[in-house]
Amino acid sequence: MAKDGKHVIHAGGIFHNPQLHREGAVAAATQPGTIGYFDDTTKKFTASVDGNEDAILYVANYDYLRCKTVDDTIAAGDWVVAFHPTEGVFFNVPAETGTYTKGQPLAIANGRVKAKATGESTRCFVEEDNAYTIATAGELLRIVIK
Repeated sequence: MAKDGKHVIHAGGIFHNPQLHREGAVAAATQPGTIGYFDDTTKKFTASVDGNEDAILYVANYDYLRCKTVDDTIAAGDWVVAFHPTEGVFFNVPAETGTYTKGQPLAIANGRVKAKATGESTRCFVEEDNAYTIATAGELLRIVIK
């Protein structure tokens, strides 16, 4: 769910030109910005459980060619063009509820970011200017890939 000012998934930063992508169907209904991977067996985009899968992680993008936005769910079986996140690139991704601060390390839980707990892998960092509260799980949070 987009908040005011969050209407894109790729939010800038230092990136390769062109930005790397991978296309394919989604295994289950997927929110734009979801962090996931393409399963070797099904060849479909699947939300990452904890960011530790033995696969390249991608960020699902919305489908502007079919007039879909960050608020539209990508239906199971629909096509997704996913970003290959690289260091220094900013994304708006779905987050779990909580208050986040700039530079805070984040982990992944079921395709969303969350505050990192002890023993979890750091996958990205908060890139919001001020403390930013996610009141409803799934709202977008600006992050930077480590």
